[in-house]
Amino acid sequence: MSAPTAVERTVGRVLLAGGLLSIALVVAGLVAYAWQGAPHVQDIVGAVHARQGGPGLDVYTTLGEVRRALGQHPPDALALTALGLVCLLATPVTGVALAIVAFWRQGDREYTAIATAILVMLLVSFALAAAG
Repeated sequence: MSAPTAVERTVGRVLLAGGLLSIALVVAGLVAYAWQGAPHVQDIVGAVHARQGGPGLDVYTTLGEVRRALGQHPPDALALTALGLVCLLATPVTGVALAIVAFWRQGDREYTAIATAILVMLLVSFALAAAG
């Protein structure tokens, strides 16, 4: 087995750091949510199944909503969890973008083109998902 290349080490570090950051944010958000006296799971399940009125849960569907909720005092715990999920989605995109730069610097035009195509596909998929 050959030693990892500079590109593999760079992308590996980005994926590890992004994954760990995502996990930390999600866990911190869930702990804060429980600490704030969030509704019990049974209450949430009952409200969903019976379609009862009750305390609604905040759902963040845009980065602007997440940013506003994190700017509150105290920050919304579910927004912190949503930020962790955003980081989880951004991690592979960042890894591919760094791979493009690394391949370009090495003069490897073929892998630069492949990584660029992958990045374009990722960004188009995000844009299509955001368009609804």
